[in-house]
Amino acid sequence: MMLTEEYRQARILAVEIAQTFDAPRFYVDLRRERVTSSRMLHTDAVIEKLRQIVISKDEHFGHGLKHSEKVAMDAGAIVQNEWSRVGRQPDQAMRAVFLVQLAALLHDVRRRVPNHARQSARAASEILTDFPLEDMERNWIVRAIENHEAFVESAPMECPEGQLLSDALYDADKFRWGPDNFTDTIWEMIAPTDLPLKVLMAHFPKGMEGVKRIATTFRSQTGMRYGPEFIEIGLAIGNKLYDELLKRLAREEEQV
Repeated sequence: MMLTEEYRQARILAVEIAQTFDAPRFYVDLRRERVTSSRMLHTDAVIEKLRQIVISKDEHFGHGLKHSEKVAMDAGAIVQNEWSRVGRQPDQAMRAVFLVQLAALLHDVRRRVPNHARQSARAASEILTDFPLEDMERNWIVRAIENHEAFVESAPMECPEGQLLSDALYDADKFRWGPDNFTDTIWEMIAPTDLPLKVLMAHFPKGMEGVKRIATTFRSQTGMRYGPEFIEIGLAIGNKLYDELLKRLAREEEQV
């Protein structure tokens, strides 16, 4: 669905504000890993098959394909950066990248329903039945999706590879609570609704508190190192956006 003109202008403002900030260091320091992750995400035939399934189920609730692909790319980079810590052979790393990208594409497939992490995990289990995966790999993916909900205690995985997949998915998803939250997510969530901008602004401070809380929840060493900066930049963008939109609303009321 399309944004109203009022919201379209607000989103343009958010993007303009975001462009005044430097990119998070994660994108600079892990550039090579992200290139490798992107190559797999856009060339692997199995991933493409899953992408088409996800497109067919897209719920357009601020967490569609664009969001899932960003999560997949960053989760793949995190897995590569962390792989030496799991004590497995280097040549197994790309299989783990492949698995975490499958998880990322599916992690919000049931975003609109209550308890969406668990429901998305159940849907993922059904979707992946005919995919070329070992039972253990499918279990890692399903449980990683179950574990990605914010502010909910995660269930530990039984092996280092599974734990890394779970942590990488969570961290890459929560990176999106930074700049992406204000340039993309909130507008895509609002588009299907008729929520007035004044109502959004009334809830804005509470939403910002939730964003602030996520900064201490990153799970992998890579996430703990780079995640808080995503949130810091996002909060700075959000604060500027809030101030500018309040000024815009005040000017409009004066003209009435």
